[in-house]
Amino acid sequence: MRSESDLGAVMVPGFLDGLSERRLEEVRQMRSECQELEVALSYVRRLAQGRLDIVSAVLAEEELGSLESDEAAIAAGSSIHGDLVGHLSEILGSQQRPSGPGRMSELLAPAEGDPLTAELLAELDAIVGPELIGGVTSLGEDELSAIASQLREFEAKLSSSRKELHDRIDRLQAEIVSRYKSGEAEVDSLLS
Repeated sequence: MRSESDLGAVMVPGFLDGLSERRLEEVRQMRSECQELEVALSYVRRLAQGRLDIVSAVLAEEELGSLESDEAAIAAGSSIHGDLVGHLSEILGSQQRPSGPGRMSELLAPAEGDPLTAELLAELDAIVGPELIGGVTSLGEDELSAIASQLREFEAKLSSSRKELHDRIDRLQAEIVSRYKSGEAEVDSLLS
């Protein structure tokens, strides 16, 4: 079970110091810890991106509505305001994300009850929780803009932490691979 204090401990500059002197099992454990933290960050980041997509779509329609002369025609048509739930697949499926490092994690979701996930979800919910996202079409343009800005900042913070974790995971993995290549570690140990 990981928390923000665990994330902070992994992010300290000296976390990887003396890596070559550590036992192989310790290096593997460090890698596993980083991977578990990355899964929690990725999970909450995906939720934040989804909420941002919804808020941005409603905001875009608000801005379009203020430019149109016939708002009643927009409201009568296939507007997001009229049917947010009916437009969710369109909203959530239309966003293109930048390509990541192309790695598939062994874990796709954090463990149930994971403290880091709970802490990050509480932070996300403080910006726009499930009860507010369901009624987002009733918010004004200023409120939507403020929420979108906060979500972008939160997502950027998570992305930055994920990048740092990926760097650490890569260094730990490289250390493990180098030990197998040098013969210091035996491949047979993986099979037992």
